[in-house]
Amino acid sequence: MGKIQKKLVAYIELLRPGWWPACFFIGLTPGILVIYLNSGSLGEFIQLKTVAWAFAYWASIVGIYAFNDLVGIEEDAVVNPKRPLPSGRLTKKAVLIFSLILLTIGLGIWWFTFKNPLSSLIQLTCIGLIAIYSAMYKNNLLLGLGAGLIPVGIWIAFAPFSLVTVALFLLLFFWELTLDVPENILHFEGDVKIHPQTFATLLGQEKFAKIGLIFALLTVAAVLWLFFLFDMSYIYLFFAVIGSITLLYSQLSIRKSIVPVHLGRSLGLVMFSIFMINIGIITYTIAQSYL
Repeated sequence: MGKIQKKLVAYIELLRPGWWPACFFIGLTPGILVIYLNSGSLGEFIQLKTVAWAFAYWASIVGIYAFNDLVGIEEDAVVNPKRPLPSGRLTKKAVLIFSLILLTIGLGIWWFTFKNPLSSLIQLTCIGLIAIYSAMYKNNLLLGLGAGLIPVGIWIAFAPFSLVTVALFLLLFFWELTLDVPENILHFEGDVKIHPQTFATLLGQEKFAKIGLIFALLTVAAVLWLFFLFDMSYIYLFFAVIGSITLLYSQLSIRKSIVPVHLGRSLGLVMFSIFMINIGIITYTIAQSYL
């Protein structure tokens, strides 16, 4: 493999394409839902504004990924030494410039597409919270707030604030905290040396593994609230139940054993749960719009 190809592969790794599906659904779902609830159809969804919004959202997320790798290089040297920065395949300066370019593009397109000050401010706040989490104060609540604000910023870009907006915020806030349980325990060795503010380092691995079930139950409560807000749609409920059961099992499976293989499985189950919940929301929206 040539030098240019190696650099290209390193930059692609920096963007973490494995996380794109989850981010795609987290951003796409509220966009589809709000357009339907605001206009009664999905006809407005396929238009240039929506494509611009999707690209702006993607650029912002991957820009944060790159920034996270930049400020987390010491931790990655312990737990992920093959990543582009700790392995020496990319320099700090190159990654900083790359991150700033992506974030500038994302925020710029967001602003010029919607020209909505509040939506743009929420998007900037979301990025700021995640940046603070990555660089200065790695507390799980900051990451949860950043994730929860994603659908809020998208929602306000298309329609007025509503109870569905609150439910989506709570869903992603508590789901992110649930996701952090296996992820933080897996990264415990690096966090305890460099970022001692995560829940896993403050509470201890075993205790944090047991608390994860509380976060999962709160996530399920938000899922059920959406069921009532969606006029008790059984199409949504079918997928939501699968996602909820998967989420609960993901935390029950690590209450007594936090060996890496169980934590990895738990992490995968948490990701699958949000995929199913979002499929439920999208299926409900399409069914209501076209059936």
